[in-house]
Amino acid sequence: MLDQFNDSYITTIGSKVTKKEVTLADPDKTTEMTMMVWDIIGQRGYKYSQSITFQNMHGALLVTDLTRKETLNGLRSYWIPLLLKMTGPIPMIFLGNKADLKNECQIGLKELQEVAATCVSFGAQDVCYLTSAKTGDNVEEAFLNVANLSRISRPKISMNMPWNLMDPKKVTSLKEVVDHILADFSEQYGGIENATPVIKHQMDLAGLNLTSPSEVAVMNFIERLTKIEVCFKSQTEVENNRMMRLKLFGYKDRQ
Repeated sequence: MLDQFNDSYITTIGSKVTKKEVTLADPDKTTEMTMMVWDIIGQRGYKYSQSITFQNMHGALLVTDLTRKETLNGLRSYWIPLLLKMTGPIPMIFLGNKADLKNECQIGLKELQEVAATCVSFGAQDVCYLTSAKTGDNVEEAFLNVANLSRISRPKISMNMPWNLMDPKKVTSLKEVVDHILADFSEQYGGIENATPVIKHQMDLAGLNLTSPSEVAVMNFIERLTKIEVCFKSQTEVENNRMMRLKLFGYKDRQ
């Protein structure tokens, strides 16, 4: 993001937030733009909490790993449909990252362009970049492009979460239990940006690992969120939230 290599991520609820400053040059003036960049880490199974980060987005950089062909397939089958469901058509630019690893690349510019072409009617641009987070190649250009497109093109819709997050019938796994709890708490806490630091701390204390959550850790996490909510909700609301979260474990009875 800053034209330099950084492989450290905050794996909280599948996202990393970065502020990016860009300067856009017009014929008669320059415009300073501050972009809030939500870097969605590619872990499936958390579509509800991931969807919250897509609300009110003005543009997207869709990144695939050139050394792993399956990441382009995942972009096409999972991430793009999830994004469009929440935002409607918005400017989208496709990036093929790790271009510096030429001998390891499994896909190239042609494959990126083919996927981009299928999304043009949904706001995608026929602009694709081969980038390197290590060398910085084309990183700044990509950000400038999506920034410029985003300021002149606003989302046609701004959807609210279309699901009943706390409906036990919608849950089929322990990952989905965690996903529903994360999304619901974030919405009640004033949005995912406000909730993320709290969630991260409580997950660490509960020993909750998103890749392989255990039932004990999830139970601990629920109890810790309950203690947090005591500070800003009534006792009745706190207890209702706790009981609804515990009821999500009912998916086990249907298996």
